[in-house]
Order: sequence, then structure tokens, then C-alpha cells
Amino acid sequence: MVRFIQKLYQAWLTRGIYTRLFTPVLLLLLAAAVLRYELLIRNELHDVRQQIQVQSIYLARMLSPELLQKTRDHDSTAIVTQLQQELQTDRTLQGLVWQYQHTQLCALQPQPVSPQTPAWFVSMLKFPATQEYRATMPTDQAATLVVTFNTAEAVNRIWHKVVIQLEISGALIFLIYLLMGFVLRANVQSLRRLVAVTEQFKHGDYTARLSASGTMEARALAQSFNDMAEEVQKLLSTLQQRQREQSEQLHFTWQVLTALPIPTFFSDQHGRCRGVNPAWCQMFGMQQKEAVGRSMRELLSAADINGDLTTLTGQPEGARGTEVQISRQGQTVVALYYQATYTSVDGEYADTIGSLVDISDRKKAQAALAEQKERVETTLDSIGDGVISCDANGQILTLNRAARELTGWHQHEAETRALHQIFALTDTKQAAALRQFITQVPTQSGSYQASNLILLTRSGRQLDIDLTAAPTRQKDGVVRGWVLVFRDLSETRHLLRQISWQAGHDLLTGLPNRASLNDHFQQAMHSAQEKQQMLAVCLMDLDHFQAVNERYGQEFADKLLKQVAGRLERYVGQDNPVARLGGDEFVVLLQNQSDTSQIQASLSGLLAELGKPYDIDQRHATMTASIGVAVYPQDEHSPDVLLRYADQAMYQAKISGRNKFHLFDAQKDEEVRTRHNQRARIREALLKDEFELYYQPKLNIREGRIIGMEALIRWNHPERGVVGPMEFLPLVEYSDLIIDIGNWVIHQALQQLSEWLARGHRWVLSVNIAARHFQHSDFLENLRADLTRFPDVPPQYLEIEILESAAIQDIQHVREIMLACQNLGVRFALDDFGTGYSSLSYLKRLPADILKIDQSFVRDMLDDQDDLALIGAIVGLASAFRREVIAEGVESAEHGIALMHLGCDLVQGYGIARPMPVSQVEIWAQHYVPPVLWQQRA
Repeated sequence: MVRFIQKLYQAWLTRGIYTRLFTPVLLLLLAAAVLRYELLIRNELHDVRQQIQVQSIYLARMLSPELLQKTRDHDSTAIVTQLQQELQTDRTLQGLVWQYQHTQLCALQPQPVSPQTPAWFVSMLKFPATQEYRATMPTDQAATLVVTFNTAEAVNRIWHKVVIQLEISGALIFLIYLLMGFVLRANVQSLRRLVAVTEQFKHGDYTARLSASGTMEARALAQSFNDMAEEVQKLLSTLQQRQREQSEQLHFTWQVLTALPIPTFFSDQHGRCRGVNPAWCQMFGMQQKEAVGRSMRELLSAADINGDLTTLTGQPEGARGTEVQISRQGQTVVALYYQATYTSVDGEYADTIGSLVDISDRKKAQAALAEQKERVETTLDSIGDGVISCDANGQILTLNRAARELTGWHQHEAETRALHQIFALTDTKQAAALRQFITQVPTQSGSYQASNLILLTRSGRQLDIDLTAAPTRQKDGVVRGWVLVFRDLSETRHLLRQISWQAGHDLLTGLPNRASLNDHFQQAMHSAQEKQQMLAVCLMDLDHFQAVNERYGQEFADKLLKQVAGRLERYVGQDNPVARLGGDEFVVLLQNQSDTSQIQASLSGLLAELGKPYDIDQRHATMTASIGVAVYPQDEHSPDVLLRYADQAMYQAKISGRNKFHLFDAQKDEEVRTRHNQRARIREALLKDEFELYYQPKLNIREGRIIGMEALIRWNHPERGVVGPMEFLPLVEYSDLIIDIGNWVIHQALQQLSEWLARGHRWVLSVNIAARHFQHSDFLENLRADLTRFPDVPPQYLEIEILESAAIQDIQHVREIMLACQNLGVRFALDDFGTGYSSLSYLKRLPADILKIDQSFVRDMLDDQDDLALIGAIVGLASAFRREVIAEGVESAEHGIALMHLGCDLVQGYGIARPMPVSQVEIWAQHYVPPVLWQQRA
């Protein structure tokens, strides 16, 4: 297999450029087209199937109940007429069949749409032909609705789109190949001309040039080739001239080497000596004729030269500058052995030339200097300060390791440069003082010291340094140069500045923090006293910020806080301090306020500015704030007390509806503290398990059957006895405590359902959930977890009641949560229906299972015709939207009769039973008998 692929690849490489380029392009285009049509057909099929599914569900929910009613009435004609009407309104239906008992009624589309596509295309789509839906009649007999769809119109539409896309793809492929052909044809012509000129140049015609014509690329190619040919022609001429000059130079060099006092030898390609100069003969005490013809290895060995002779002789490219030791007259001489090759006039290897240079004295001096230099450099590199040495003219001599790292200059780059080129100070006065010291070095007797300098490094970084400079002198006192020592203090000073800044600022927003707010407070209060103006101490808290944090994440919330801080600073200006206390709390000190009306105008503008949309990470968010205000000197106290007053005022702004400001009123201070203590006591009651659920029955009065219970919370107060919910729930309605109470209610309700179901009571239990709890981000997750803890409780036995007015505040968000809960199986009821701002659009968008008529309408319905008409309208509205309806507040048998007359069979109220503890529920259920009037009316 591998060999076959290799042969195929070799054959592919031998093909022309058209085959190698056009074939893969075609394959790629075809593959892309196939994938595109596959996705197109798949998306169209998905849309059609989804439309069929939606239509099927619609027919099952809308048509089946009506057909069941007609089936009960044994009205076959009406059933067929109903089926035909549905076919006329929807051309996608092929036929409808209603089957019950042994009867089958059907209706067919009179003029069905016929497919106008190939048969294979229709079979490939595989649409569902029919759908069956069962419905149960009161006699427990099943009826089936069979729906047959006509997908011809959808198939024709898909086929038409595919044909159009095929035509477009074909046109694109043709244009692509046409353009590629033109481009390749021009390139091939250019290559042919290039090959022809190259052949001329190869055969010695160095004057051959390529004509510059054709496309821009072809002209560029011709220009490049012609430039290269011109350079090659010039190079050949120059080379010939230089060969003649080198021949003469070599002859001259031979004579010079012969006259040199340095021992020198010449050897051939085979390592045999061709000659030595007189200095060689003198050094080794031999005649030239004794050396010529002998092997250089033998000759050097005889001269007592110790070294790696394999690298010194017999190699055209031997070692150069190699140290050897020569034994001569009982002494050892250290010499440098040099060897190099030289070529003939024709440039080929000819001979080798070598020499020996006595460096014994120099080696001793170098060894002493190297030892001293190593000692000095090691010492300088081991210290952390930068050290720079210069000559008397201010030219750099050396830099130690610390100086190189701090300045960014290497030793070889800095040598011979002036000091100011590598050691640049940002302060011109200090730089001038240093230069003056350098110029006066010969007359200086002391040293130069400076601190708090800024050094600009080679990379542009600024360093905080201290420096000391002093001259260096010879033994006779003459100044040879000077040395500069400096130390990097940047990190230390940066840390000090950073610690100082962080101690008084918020790290996230950069605003002053609580620690530095007191200084701004004192200054603002002092200014207010001097100018006899008002100072508004504004404590601001963002509304529902925790929900934003939980919904979008910590990073999004941090960016939002930064933008809020920026808006505060821009709006109030530099004269009015802004600080962040922590979390989403900010303080603004509005100075120079003449009266409270000016303060209120400023705060109104501030709320409007904060309420504008925030654009963060391509997402838009809206955020409001609640502001509490204490006015100095009107509320003349210390800064801490003013902040406490502002905090109490802010709480008033929140409980008044948020997105408001509130000025502190001293008379309400005690009331606010009392309310705070009450909330704390309610939380304590929840922790001590002082709450209890009471249950009020719900009846189907037409059937005389208990259908469920409503769970109502009560507080078993140790001193006050049983306390109703209206005395404590309003106190925590706008706090997170209402969420904890709601979670407790759901858990207790599910536990009670589990016990009732185990004893055979299949009652639906409804619980009331506050708007803040229902819209909390963890509501759905907590509900799912509670249902998991009670697997024996079917979710449809739990019914959640939410106020209609709360549901329409954020209808889209509420709708999403309701749908998610209904997917779990939980039912929903709209409580106090009719008291809010209901509309048909709201009722259509809110997927509630049941509407609960408010008791204020039911209580007076027997005397108030408007309430009676309103209840009738609500019942009709519920019937139109296929919702159940229940009336609360039934206090007499007459109320039940009137409600049955209006079509409302589900009721609850004091006329049936008051809310009771769980210990009384089953006893009441066993002994309850509906009123005789209800039984007669039913």
C-alpha cells in the first residue's frame, strides 16, 4: 500500500501544473459544495419537522378536546365538519381521521399539493407521514386522532433552493477556473522566456538579458534576472583582475617572509619541507639544505617541540596560534606556532607556511595580569552595587555585572563611549553637576555623592538610584580616571509608594477607601464651616448588585464597579471626594451646597447618570442605586455618626422602592432601628424553628371533592402566640431573609406531601413564593435539589403561587423560570389575579396552569354587579386560554352557587374551612360534608 502511494505521488509530481493545481481545487470545491448542500437540506428538514411537530401539538391540544365533546354528543356530522375546516385552514395537512369505538370519521384535502421533484429526492428526505394522539372519554373509552401531513410543498421549496445553489456553485467554479487559467498562462510564458535566456547565459553569453514585458510579476522577474546577470558579469571581470594582482603579491610575500626575523617554514601538500628562512636555521642550528625535503613531523620532532603535532603538520587547515614548548640549550621556550595554507595563482591549494614566535616573557606578564584582573572582576561582580570605571576624559573602561544589568549595556558595547551615553540622568541639573565633577577630576581631592536620582536605562526604564563618584590616581598622584558606584533603590521606593497608596485607596476602583475617608471628611467639614455651606454625606448602595454578580460572574461585576466609580468621579468633579467603603457601597461628599433643593437636584442627576446602560464585554447591563443622605451642619455630628445617619436613610430609600435618594430624618431613627431589630428577631425565629405551616383546603364544589391544600405560614411566637404572615413578612420582603423563608416553606411542603401520599391522600399542595425569591438565580437549582430529596413525591403535586403584579415586572425572566420549573413537572398559579395590570399579551406569555381570582372580588360579588361581571370575564378569559381557574374568599354557600353558575368549580375560603395546623387536616377531611345547596346545584 505504501509503495502504491509513493508511485502515485511520483506520478503526480510529473504532471503539468494545470493537473496538479486544478484537480485538488476542483475536489475541494466539490467537497465544500457537498457539505454546504448537506447542511442546507438538514436545516430545511429540521425546520419542516419542527413545524410539523408544532402543528401536531397544536392539533392535539386544540382539536382533541372539541372532538371529544362532539363525540360525547354523538354528533358525527359536526366532527367531519370540524375536520374539514382544519384541512381548509392548513394546506400542510393531507388528512385527518378520528377513530373511536368502531367508528372512523375522516376528511381529506380536496386539492393537495403535488411534488414537483425527482422521486429519489423525496425518498431521501424521509418526512413523518402520520401522527396519532389519544384522548380519553368519560366512559374510559379511548379515541384516536390520526394526522396525515402533506409535505409536497416543503419538498418543492427545498428542491428549488438546492437547484438555485447548484447553478450558483457551477458559475463560481467556472469563473475560478477561468481566472486561474489566465494567471497560469501568463506565468508559463514568463518561465519559458527565463529558461531560454538562462541557457544562453550558461553557454557563456554573459551579455544575454531577459526582456521586461508582460505582467508586473514577469517584469519584476526580468529585472531581478538582469540585475543578477549584470553583477555576475562584473564579478567575473573583477576576479580575473584580482588573480593577476594576487600572483604578483604572492611573489612579493615570499621575498618578505624570507627576510623576516621570525622562524618560518614552507611545506608542500604531503607535509614535506620546501624551505625555511634564515631565522629558522638560526633558531634550530641547522642548514636550509638539511631541512628541505624532510617531513615536517620529523623535522619538528627533532627540534624537541612538544605539542599535538598531528594538528600542526600534514593538514592544509591546521591549528593557528597554537602554543608549543621548545627545549633549547637546557631551557624551555614558550612559542606560538602559526600555520596557514596558501594557494597558487589559479586558486588551488599549493603549500603550507608556518612560523614560531617566542612569547615566554609575554606569557609571564599575561599570567600576572590575568590573575590580577580575575581577582578584581570577581570582587566587583560579587557586589550588588553598579560600578563603572572611566578614564580621565570620561570614556567608559569597565562595567561590573550589576552595572551591566542595571544600565542594559554590555561591556564590549560600552567601551570607549562617554559616560552620559550609557548613564543618562533624567534631571538635567544633576546630570550637569556630574559632568562638571568629571571635567574637574584632575583638581578634585574628594568624592561626589548624590541621592534621589532617576537613571534612564537603555530600554527606557527609569530607576531610582544613589551614586558616589571618586577619582583613581597613579603612585605619583596623576589622575588616571575615576570610578562611579551607584545603587538601585527602585523596588524599595516603589514598595514604599505602593504601600502608602494602597493604605488609603481601593485596589479595584482606585478610589479612596474607608481608611482615608476620614481625612477627606475633616477637610470637607472644615470647608463647610468656613464657607457656611452645606455638606451632603451621600452613602450609595447599588440595587440588586448581588444578583448581577451571581448571574454574570465576579469579573463582570468588578468591571461594573469600575465603571460606576468612573461615572461618580466624572459627575461630581474633582472638588467632591468619592470613596468606596467595600462591596457595592460608595460615599460621595457633595460640598458647597447652598440648600437641600440643590442637594436634591444634584442627587437626581446622579441617579440618572448611574441609571444609564453599561456596556461590558459586549453585554449591556442596567444598574440603579439607592442613596442615603445626611446633611452637615444640619445633622451636626462626627463623621462616623453622619455615615450611620446616611446608612439609615439609604435603607429608607431601598424599602421605598429603590433607585431613589432619601434625606435622613432624625425622628425616624428609632423607627428604623426598631425595624432592623424586628428583622433580626424573624431570622432568629427561622433558626429556632418557630415557624409552622397551616393548610387551607381547596374544593371542586361541583364534584364535592377535595383537590388540594394551600400552605400558609404562621409564627408560633413565644410571647404573642400564633402570628399571621402579614405582621412579619412585609418586614423581610425586600431582604434575602425572604429567600430563606421561602426555601423552608418548599422543603416543609414537600415533606408533608410525602407523608400524605404515603397515606393515600393525593392532594395538590400550593405554596406562595415572593417575587425576590422566585427571581433569585438559585431558585431553580434549589427547587430541583428539594425535589430530588423527595423522590416519592411526583412534581405535579407541588403548585407554586406567585403574585400577578410580581410576575409582570420582568415578564421574560419570569416566563423562563416558569417554563424551566414546568419542565420539572411543577404547576404554577397566578395569585390575586385581576388586581395587577393584566393584559391578554401577559396572560399569553405567562405559562401559568391556573388563575386564582382575588378574594376582594369574590367577597362582594353577591352585592356588586361589577365584581360579578369581572369574575365572569376572568372565568371566560381562563377558558379561552385553556387555564384552570379557582376563586378564593368563598364565605357562604351562596358564593359557591354563584361561582358554579359562572363556570368556576374550584374554590377555597372560610366558608369551607379556615387554615388549620397539619394535625387537624385529615380529621377535617374525613368529616367534611359539602352544603346541600351545592349538591343540588351540581
